Amino acid sequence: MITAELPAFQIPLIHIVESDDLHLERQEDILWFNLLRNFPWHLFRLTAARYYEALWQFNVCQAQASRERDAVLAVNPETQPEATMRLLFERATLCEDAPALHELPASTSPQIHVNPNDLRPGRTPQRWAGMKPKCFFAMLKAFMGVMAQGQPAEPEIVFAALRDNPSYARTCGFTLPAPDSHYRQSDVPSLRKLEQFDQIMTDSELWSDAAIDQVARNLKTGCIQAESTVVHDTTHYHAYSGMQVVELPQTVEPSENANTTQPATKEVKQNEKGKKAKKARKKSHPKTTKRCRCKDRQHCPHPWINADEGAGTVVKSTGKMYWAHKASTLCFPRQQVLLDAVAMSDAASHDSKSILPHLGRLFTLHPDLRGIIQRLLDDGAADDETLKAAVQKQWGVQLVAPINPRGRRPIGNDLPRGVDHITPTGTPVCQAGYPLDFLSCRHDTKHFLFRAPDDAQGVPVCQDCALRDGCYRGHKGARQITVPFTRLPWIDPEFPQLSRRFAKVMAKRTAIERLHKLMKYDYGDERLTKRGNAAFQARLDKTLLAMHLVLAYG
Repeated sequence: MITAELPAFQIPLIHIVESDDLHLERQEDILWFNLLRNFPWHLFRLTAARYYEALWQFNVCQAQASRERDAVLAVNPETQPEATMRLLFERATLCEDAPALHELPASTSPQIHVNPNDLRPGRTPQRWAGMKPKCFFAMLKAFMGVMAQGQPAEPEIVFAALRDNPSYARTCGFTLPAPDSHYRQSDVPSLRKLEQFDQIMTDSELWSDAAIDQVARNLKTGCIQAESTVVHDTTHYHAYSGMQVVELPQTVEPSENANTTQPATKEVKQNEKGKKAKKARKKSHPKTTKRCRCKDRQHCPHPWINADEGAGTVVKSTGKMYWAHKASTLCFPRQQVLLDAVAMSDAASHDSKSILPHLGRLFTLHPDLRGIIQRLLDDGAADDETLKAAVQKQWGVQLVAPINPRGRRPIGNDLPRGVDHITPTGTPVCQAGYPLDFLSCRHDTKHFLFRAPDDAQGVPVCQDCALRDGCYRGHKGARQITVPFTRLPWIDPEFPQLSRRFAKVMAKRTAIERLHKLMKYDYGDERLTKRGNAAFQARLDKTLLAMHLVLAYG
C-alpha cells in the first residue's frame, strides 16, 4: 500500500476580489455563482480521496490494457445471433432472477491510500512521475455549476462553459491557460480530462456516493424534514441508441411485463395440418456489438455486449411508446424533495417491479427513515393486492394506489332500481347518465353507500330528472343506493378509493410529477447523450446531488 501525504498548507494572506464577482453577486437570478462560491468542499474530502485513488488505478489499468492490446487471444466462438439471444434472455422482462434495479459491479480495492484531511481546493496528492492531476474540487464544482444553469452535466457542456465563460472558470477554481506557458495544474482542463473525470466518477460509483451523502446530510441537519408519506413513480429518458426487433422462440412466452412488438403483416401462418398457427412474438432489444475496434469483429476474441444496456420500449399509453431508459424515483410530497432516483435494469419492466427493491434501497441508505415512513403513494400500476400485502409485510408501509380496471368490464346485472351500470372502477351510474357520489361504508351490514350528485346550484339532480318516477320516490333529497362489499371486491372498505379522504391523500402524488419536470428540464435534458445504464445512473446521481446542493447552499 502506497500512502500519499501532503505538506502543511499555508492559508492565503491576501484574497483578491474581482469586479466580475461583485456583479454576479448582485444578480439574484444567477444561481450557480452563490452555489459555487459557498460550495462546502470540506464535506467532499472523502470523495476526493477516493477519486485520486481511482485515478491512480485507472492509469494503471490503461497502461496494462495498452500492453495487452498486442497479445494474441483465443477467438470468441460465440456468433452475433447467439449473443443476441443470450443477452435477450438475461433481461429482467424475460429472466425472473434478474434484478429490477440497476446494480454496479463491485469495485476493486485501491493500490494507494490518500489521506482525505490533506486535500483542499488547489492541493492534490503528490506524484512521483507525470503531470500533476487536476483539482477534484474544481472539476466537481464545474459539473454542479452547469446543472445549476439548467444544462446536463456532460463533459462537452462543462468544457464549453469553462472555455467560453472566464468568470465561471475562475469561480470553479481554474485559471485561463497562458498562450506561451507550459502545462499548469490550475489551468482549465481539456475535454479529454473532463471525460476521464466523469468516467472515473461513474465507474467508481462516486457520483452515487456523493449524492447519497448529501441527502443524508440534509436529513440530519434538518434542511429536509422527514415525512410519514413518500411518493413513488417512474420516469423515462430518451435513449441515445437504436433498437432491433428480435423474434422470440415459439416455446417461450414473454412475461406479462415484457413489451413485445407484433409483426407488421397480418398474414397468419399455417402449419403442416392446415391449422392456424400463433403469430410470432417479437421484442425490441438493444443492438449487439463489441467494445473493441478490431477490423474483423465476427472472429475477434472480445465478448459481445448490448450497445445500450438497460434501454427498452417504454409504453405510456396505447400507441404511445418510446425507446428509452427508465428510472424509479421517491420523494417527500409536502416539501417536494427528491429522495432517491435509480435506473431500472430493463426499461421495458412494469413500473410496479421497482417498488419493493427501491423501498429496500431507501431504508438501507437512510435507515433512520424506517419507522417514520408509514405510507407510499403510487399510480394505478401499483394497484395489486399481492404487492400491497408484500410491501406491508416486508417494510410495514401502506401502499396506496388508485383503482386500475385492467380490462374489467362494467357491471350491468342485478343492480338497484334506477341504476344503469357500475363502472369498472366501482362507480354506479343512473339511467339518466349521472355517476353517483360515494358517501361512506356501512361496516355493520358490509355495504357501500352511494348518493346522486347535486347540480351546479347545489340542488340534487333527482329533483328535475325526467326518469324520477322509476327511480327516486322521495319528495326531497336524492336517490341513495347500497352495494355489497362482495360486489366490489377491489375497493378497500377501510380506506375506500372512491372517498374524498382518499382523493385528498392522492392529491399529494402530483408532487413527483413536478420533480420529474425539474429533473429532466430545469437540471438537464430528457435526451441522453451516452449509452448504458451506468451512464444513465450517473446522470440521475448528478441531478440528485445538484438538487440537494442547491437546496442546502444555493
